[in-house]
Amino acid sequence: MRLINRTLASHLRKSSQHRPKKNDSLRQMIEHYSRFSPSPLSLRQFLDFAQKTGDEKTSFSWLRQELPTRLANMVKEMNRLPDELLVMPSTKLVTSWYNTSFEEVIDFDKNKTDAKNIERFHKVLQGIIQRHRNVVETMAHGIMEWKEKCGNDQSFHQTYQDKIQYFLDRFYTSRIGIRILINQHILLFGDSAVRHPNLYGTIDPNCDVPLVVEDAFTTAKFLCEQYYMGSPEVNVHVHNVSDKEKDSVTIIYAPSHLHHICFELFKNAMRATMERHPDVVDVPPINVWITKGGSDCSIKISDAGGGAARQMTTRWFEYLYSTAPRPPRSEDARVTPLAGYGYGLPISRLYARYLGGDLQVQSMEGYGTDAYIYLKSLSTAAVETVPVFNATTTEQYRRPMLTGDWVVPANQKHKQFMNPFNGKTCKH
Repeated sequence: MRLINRTLASHLRKSSQHRPKKNDSLRQMIEHYSRFSPSPLSLRQFLDFAQKTGDEKTSFSWLRQELPTRLANMVKEMNRLPDELLVMPSTKLVTSWYNTSFEEVIDFDKNKTDAKNIERFHKVLQGIIQRHRNVVETMAHGIMEWKEKCGNDQSFHQTYQDKIQYFLDRFYTSRIGIRILINQHILLFGDSAVRHPNLYGTIDPNCDVPLVVEDAFTTAKFLCEQYYMGSPEVNVHVHNVSDKEKDSVTIIYAPSHLHHICFELFKNAMRATMERHPDVVDVPPINVWITKGGSDCSIKISDAGGGAARQMTTRWFEYLYSTAPRPPRSEDARVTPLAGYGYGLPISRLYARYLGGDLQVQSMEGYGTDAYIYLKSLSTAAVETVPVFNATTTEQYRRPMLTGDWVVPANQKHKQFMNPFNGKTCKH
């Protein structure tokens, strides 16, 4: 027993001696790769590589440089977050995932481009996808832990709200880009049995927009019927201005991205409609318009769910803002609540903006809401929008909050001020 204890103690001493060196080396590598900027690709480049020029060796050689660059840029940016947030258990877990994934990928930096290393690289990429599958929820939980610890401290919310919004937009956009790079490699060069016959990786050269929209509606309708024992129907109108001979609209796009955006919008529209019209016998439909022009492919989703005041709609794209009760955290990634986390619209807008599009929402209080999805009609114009860590990024986190320069800021309700005519305190 003494011999075992001495051996264990010796092992722990050696581990503690080597760990700092290993951590120092990892930090140096992250510092090195963070000096490079990511190389954004267009949908046309993705598709040309998959259809014509691509091979597994070329993909391996490029990804072992591009992935650590994107991971390192985001790790450096995460380190600019407040220390109080970085020590939250969920945030520490996300940080450890990124450090581990970076370390695994840079291990291939000097390796030969042979079949053995390429096969091992493929398995590492699969492991990264699995490791990061719950990043969105875990990072959200870290923010919630931090906010709950700070309680109702108004100075906290005023100081950090914009910075957290800025970080999460960039963090989740980076994640979208990293995932599509990895998934392209896995699906193009992995098991042929799991490949979709009409897709090149995750990209469809003939993405049928109305078909994806209707599929997203069907998925949301099933969920809505579970919650409300009914759901609104949908009317879809298609106008192909760029090619009037076609009845449908097709573009080069990632159907999974479009499905995600539409599914989220349909969930919101259905929930608002059903809660405003509880009589399931007479529920107004959701109307969808899909158009394709020379530059944009546009989708408009309109509901008669009552809309909301402008003061509320300005908050719809804030993370952790939701008008629905927050659901309990689930370990089952397949469980999809109808609403509650407050990340649906912000993340959907990032998916739209990732390839040069956008998502905008306009609401008419007392009637309903219109959501507009803008996608690029031309695949050459649909280029990745990915963040890069540089001096400007650091300045964003260091910059102090500016106070309002209006007498009565529009975003403050019931603000007290002194009436200059009678000297009494009033509420606005």
